[in-house]
Amino acid sequence: MAYLCPEEVLAAIGTGELSPIEAFKKLREIETSTGGDFASAQSNVEERIEKILHELDNLIGLSEVKKLVREIYAFIEIQKRREKERLNTEPLVLHMIFKGNPGTGKTTVARIMGKVFREMGVLSRGHLIEVERADLVGEYIGHTAQKTREQLKKAYGGILFIDEAYSLARGGEKDFGKEAIDCMVKPWKQSSR
Repeated sequence: MAYLCPEEVLAAIGTGELSPIEAFKKLREIETSTGGDFASAQSNVEERIEKILHELDNLIGLSEVKKLVREIYAFIEIQKRREKERLNTEPLVLHMIFKGNPGTGKTTVARIMGKVFREMGVLSRGHLIEVERADLVGEYIGHTAQKTREQLKKAYGGILFIDEAYSLARGGEKDFGKEAIDCMVKPWKQSSR
């Protein structure tokens, strides 16, 4: 089917006729054909994002990850366009778990995601702060919340990458790892109400 305007493309996503990636390509075609300053500025952003995604494509393997990153990119763009057209949107919750053996590119992919999200306007800085349990968990009562908040402040506008995050939850009753988790989850819970 030929889609003549963005509204038709966005409606096709809702009915399942188009996937987010297919819809994103159709929206690009429509914008390119109509021209204008916005299309030119959008084209520059897309070129920068494609350059960043090329960096991802140069990594060996990770075909499923590469596909998923492009789907996330398309999903965010579609949501932004739906919002612009005053249509219903899905909330952007971009919390992720990267699982794999050491040296498989988890941190590298997270850095690339930060750059993509910065270019898309999802993150203001797009930097990556890498922490581990010792950077979040304190040694005495009250110390954990302080350490965790400091790391959250450093990561504001970017990505907080918690290496071996499972280690926060493995302690016993008197372990402060759960306090670190509670400190990180609390602001998110309050903002999602």
